[in-house]
Amino acid sequence: MSPKKIKVGCTYKNKGAGRTMRKVIDIGIHHKPEVWFSPNPRPDEPGVLYADEKGRHEVLYLKSFASWAGAEC
Repeated sequence: MSPKKIKVGCTYKNKGAGRTMRKVIDIGIHHKPEVWFSPNPRPDEPGVLYADEKGRHEVLYLKSFASWAGAEC
């Protein structure tokens, strides 16, 4: 999915079987994932704050979220 199609307030399901749902709460440069495993510098792009099905709040970079998202629900 294109990062331009990711919108606040919308719920997305993953590619494939589409059983995992995530609702976008906010998108902004001020959101960064807590853990960064790469030796490379962090990307300079917005993060997506989302709630999963269990109500946990997590953050992914916008391109990563768009890559995960298969369709809007």
